[in-house]
Amino acid sequence: MTVKRRIMLLVAGAGFVASLLFSVVVFYELIEQPFDLLDMELEEEVNRVIKIIEMKHNGLESSISDSLAPERFSFWLKIYEQGTERTVYQSELARQIDLPSVEPGSNAIADAIIQDENINLGQGNSKKITFRIRASKSTIYGNKLRIQIGLPIVKLKEEIQELILGLVAGLIFSSLALVVISYFVAGKILKPIGTMKDLAQNISEKNLDQRIPVEKGSDEFNELARTINGMLDRLQFSFMRQRDFLFDTSHELKTPLTTIRLAIDEIRSSDGIESYKNSSKENLLRLNEQVLRMERLVKDLLNLSALEILTSIDFKPVHLTETLSSLIEDYQFLAEGKNIHIEDHIPSQLVILGDKEKLKRLFSNILDNAIKYNMDGGRIKLTTRYSGVELSITIANTGPGVAEAEIPKVFDQFYRVEKSRSIKHGGSGLGLAIVKRIVELHGGNVKLESEKGSWTKVTVTLPRLQDKIMV
Repeated sequence: MTVKRRIMLLVAGAGFVASLLFSVVVFYELIEQPFDLLDMELEEEVNRVIKIIEMKHNGLESSISDSLAPERFSFWLKIYEQGTERTVYQSELARQIDLPSVEPGSNAIADAIIQDENINLGQGNSKKITFRIRASKSTIYGNKLRIQIGLPIVKLKEEIQELILGLVAGLIFSSLALVVISYFVAGKILKPIGTMKDLAQNISEKNLDQRIPVEKGSDEFNELARTINGMLDRLQFSFMRQRDFLFDTSHELKTPLTTIRLAIDEIRSSDGIESYKNSSKENLLRLNEQVLRMERLVKDLLNLSALEILTSIDFKPVHLTETLSSLIEDYQFLAEGKNIHIEDHIPSQLVILGDKEKLKRLFSNILDNAIKYNMDGGRIKLTTRYSGVELSITIANTGPGVAEAEIPKVFDQFYRVEKSRSIKHGGSGLGLAIVKRIVELHGGNVKLESEKGSWTKVTVTLPRLQDKIMV
């Protein structure tokens, strides 16, 4: 799960809990208030009943019912004699609906079943109706009475249900709103991280001088940017030292190697060489081969170091058809030595803007590998494909091929698919690294495809812009 999504869920979750607690408090307050008002109304009705009894009662026990008989109460009312629990009076509604007894001074909610279809208290089609009940005790002219009164709360119940639905809908809406808001808030918070990530992805050994911009302030993001910039400073310093060391070492090795090779050539061409033992002659020959190999390695190191320093090249028209044809003629002798047939399908007058010497080195390295790592009697095929946006040149050859797991590594410096083959053919592991760098300087890309034990194909693709390529 991404950090953005985690922040969104945390903010939305915290907001939901806060909204839920607030809703519970609001619900409690909104529910408590109507019940308080209802209880006050019930208390007032009890007091009114007591006053009616006190006004009309003549002191006879049997006349309490008579004193209340003229009154038409729209609510549920029962009066009991304390001790015996004998019913002294009950309203019309109390005769038809039975409600449980409640302790004096307390309130309760009770459900009742209405059997008489003529009774309509707003319950609709339901036979079940809820009452709010209150009981009080009073002494009137020596008579100890328990007065129980009830009011239907159908509308209040409906209002409570509507309130619950409203609160649930509000919670759902607020949660969705929180998810949306927290998503944008998380994006806003993490925007500097996204910027740092994009810049860091674009920084490589080719542009280690780039740095992440640091804004004013000392928040965590700026501290992170400063830390990353400090790390890039150290990496750049180490990379420059390594590159300079490699370049200087290669340059320093060039002169003594040349001297050694010249000395060996002089010994081999001298008249006294015939007096040497055969083993000495073979050692001298092996030494000469190793010196030549080291010279090629040093030359490749110097070329690669020079290419890595470059950030751009001077584009000039290059007759690519002539360049490729010339290279094919140069390598024809080596190809004939292994009975390799070179087949080319290059259009005439193919002109491209680029660096001629670098392009020549690029295709020379590919052709050199195509011949070295080929089979006797094998084939090499050059083809081109160009469209409105790019030009592709493919050099395919038969041979042992490259395993699929090795293909992503073949353009790395000093990487060799098989060291035994590289030693046999004198490879340095830098040829394809040089190819890749030259292609990058021309704004293109290079791809190697192969089937183990069958064939290998290298495709160089260059952007075919109007101001870059002409066909």
